[in-house]
Amino acid sequence: MRYNDNMNAALKPAIWIDTPQKLQETILRIQDEPRLAVDTESNGLHAYREQVCLIQISTPADDYLIDPLALPDLSSLGVIFANPAIEKVFHAAEYDLICLQRDFGFSFANLFDTMLAARILNYPAVGLNTLLAQKFNIRLNKRYQKADWGKRPLSPEMLHYARMDTHYLLQLRDLLEEELRVSGWLDLAREDFVLACHVTNVRTQPPVWERIKGSQHLSPRQTAILQALVAWREALAARKNRPTFKVLGNQKLLALANIMPRQKRDLQAAGLSEKQIQRFGAEILEVV
Repeated sequence: MRYNDNMNAALKPAIWIDTPQKLQETILRIQDEPRLAVDTESNGLHAYREQVCLIQISTPADDYLIDPLALPDLSSLGVIFANPAIEKVFHAAEYDLICLQRDFGFSFANLFDTMLAARILNYPAVGLNTLLAQKFNIRLNKRYQKADWGKRPLSPEMLHYARMDTHYLLQLRDLLEEELRVSGWLDLAREDFVLACHVTNVRTQPPVWERIKGSQHLSPRQTAILQALVAWREALAARKNRPTFKVLGNQKLLALANIMPRQKRDLQAAGLSEKQIQRFGAEILEVV
């Protein structure tokens, strides 16, 4: 299926990929390209466990929108990412690479990161929207940056937003590479791009309750209550498939631990809304 982009008649229709056959056809088309522009969209603001919900790839000729939720096997795409003969162009690659490695086990070789390039060139602002406005007088609508990319079908506006994140990336890359060459910083940038290929999503972090600002001031009993509340929230978020912050925010958990409520009316003092008290009040008091 081709998505008909009515919002910009000058653009060719983007190509929607949601079957193994279409994916294989796409791989055959892009595997000989010297460079590809890549981006991803995830649903971290809308689900308990974030996942990559869309992969955008652009060549000079076409924009591809790959639906990983519909595809059981993306290993052929992993071969592209690991191929050192194909340069993959990202803007702010780190988060995309972490997500792609986490969800699909991909490894990466030969990257060009336009945000890193802009930083090395000492641009005062390195956001993609800012750079595209400066270089091409193009302003992207960032309305869908925090949209739920896990829902289907995606609206025409969301599809347009997604394809625009990679559509001009190759042209931006060429301009920035020339600026790096003229400035004498191209070798430094290449070193950073090599380092950017090596990502890991395994990061040693303290428990969630320890990362809540102000938790260090709690008494031992209050700390135990905070730990129990965090565990309760985690289980509830997993059960409802919601991000933990959409169940109850960290500062409200901290306030509950401080107050150590015994009755429902005590929950108001911790900042809980009437709706939250109705939904969770009994459970919270049981946890405390």
